Amino acid sequence: MLEQRQHQVVLQRWDLSCGAAALATILEYQHGDVVSEKEIAMMMMGRAEYLDDPSIVASRQGFSLLDLKKFVDERGYNGVGLGQMRLEDLVEYSPIIVPISIHGYQHFVIVRGMLNNRIVIADPAFGNRTMTKNRFERSWLPLPELGRIGFYVKRTDGLIPPNRLQVTPRDFFVLR
Repeated sequence: MLEQRQHQVVLQRWDLSCGAAALATILEYQHGDVVSEKEIAMMMMGRAEYLDDPSIVASRQGFSLLDLKKFVDERGYNGVGLGQMRLEDLVEYSPIIVPISIHGYQHFVIVRGMLNNRIVIADPAFGNRTMTKNRFERSWLPLPELGRIGFYVKRTDGLIPPNRLQVTPRDFFVLR
């Protein structure tokens, strides 16, 4: 079970690195671009605003989606942020990184897909798991004026990625 839970998920090694681990998961398993959580975090920490005041990352409980966008854009991809999203939109853009609240903490997870009443997520803190639609919707954090948001990585080379993160019926049986 542990092996299936951790299959194709980069697990976060630090409290504030869920965004970096989620991005590493998408780059490796969606686009075949192997980059570690540590490399992503170090590159993002190297930005001028964080060198001047590293406490910014801690005060907002980690990196922002804008940080993730800057990283992938510099790497030759197009980071796309979407607002006013509905649950149904997640399937169209999956795998997609979304902010959720777990036990009062803001956290990034990857929505891999949906079947019936369950959402499959790749959680950098835990691994693959499912949530009911209702529980997920209660956890999915809205932002002022933007509503519920998501972030996905689009290729700029015209190639269609293999989507190794796509949900299979087996995921729902094993991860319940």
